[in-house]
Amino acid sequence: MISATWIIFGAAALALAWALFQFLLISKIPVQSQGGSTESSALTGKGGDDEATTVRLIEIYEAIYEGAESFLKAEYVMCLYFIIVFFVIVLVLVSWGTGWDWARGFFTALSFALGACTSIVSGYLGMKVAVYSNVRTTVSAQKPGWTACFNTAFRAGAVMGFALCGLGLAVMYGTMLAFRRHYPNPEDWIYLTECLTGYGLGGSSIAMFGRVGGGIYTKAADVGADLVGKVVHGIPEDDPRNPATIADNVGDNVGDVAGMGAGPLRSFPPSTPPPPPPGSPL
Repeated sequence: MISATWIIFGAAALALAWALFQFLLISKIPVQSQGGSTESSALTGKGGDDEATTVRLIEIYEAIYEGAESFLKAEYVMCLYFIIVFFVIVLVLVSWGTGWDWARGFFTALSFALGACTSIVSGYLGMKVAVYSNVRTTVSAQKPGWTACFNTAFRAGAVMGFALCGLGLAVMYGTMLAFRRHYPNPEDWIYLTECLTGYGLGGSSIAMFGRVGGGIYTKAADVGADLVGKVVHGIPEDDPRNPATIADNVGDNVGDVAGMGAGPLRSFPPSTPPPPPPGSPL
């Protein structure tokens, strides 16, 4: 007889495998311009020069990739400090609120740290896949019709969605199985589910940092691009010649992709264990 554990871990493995399959399909698209459209001419100013367009695409892609990578690393270093400090706070407050039950305090704090770390991995993975797929969606858009570019963008979203949900499901259920070794009796499982509430708290906290931090960065870049580019130099909006436009795209990938990419992880873990009631120690 197949147990629930095999079904849950099987579903997580299937989601991760499907995400990998979609990523492999995206990776087969070469980063090479395939047509001399008016959009390509705007990139290079050289008409239908496909080689120049390809060089320009790769240059913009690498600039956005390096910017998003650097921003996320700097932000996640600060998030690690937050995780360490808040781990201690959750440990002390939950232990104090449960009559100095250090086991429940430690498990809740550990659950919080696992949720936060999973959210970091989820956001970073989402950003990497999105930036990797953006340039390939642009190349696919040069083909006749909208099918190729739509499928590329849709598959990129599928990679992030399936991978994040599969990862979150596997980590959360694995955490529950580990905690059950300390709470083997069914009458103690209420303490187990209370400890698991920290998982959703950790995931939501890091997702908030990514969303708010990236959003502020994006708005600052938007204002800078408008003032310097459009007003001072007369450069059209979203023109790649304006460095602030690259910063704007970096903020979009950090806030809209990395921050909201952790959204699925932020959503379903808190709804799985019962939420803490008002006035609880957590």
